[in-house]
Amino acid sequence: MERKIPMRLLWTAPNVRDTFGDKLVDSILAAAPDAPCQIDTMSQGKPDMVRLAYHMVKDFEAEAVIIISNRKVTEKVVYGMVSRGIQAFGAIWDS
Repeated sequence: MERKIPMRLLWTAPNVRDTFGDKLVDSILAAAPDAPCQIDTMSQGKPDMVRLAYHMVKDFEAEAVIIISNRKVTEKVVYGMVSRGIQAFGAIWDS
């Protein structure tokens, strides 16, 4: 994995390493060590994704948000960003 553009990653899951494996987590950290913000939902609970994404956008001066999640969270985050004037992209749930 090669880092070609500046990015940030908000990654929420129950124990990221157990869920996704060391190989994937390590490859992301190697490519972009300052990018990930990992939240362990098992120990910390489910965060307010709209609030966290919005703060990351403002802090990083991001141009857009891309979300990969379930339908409910995707729609909530996309609406939350677009309603604040931030471009946001998620899966299309029409199939």
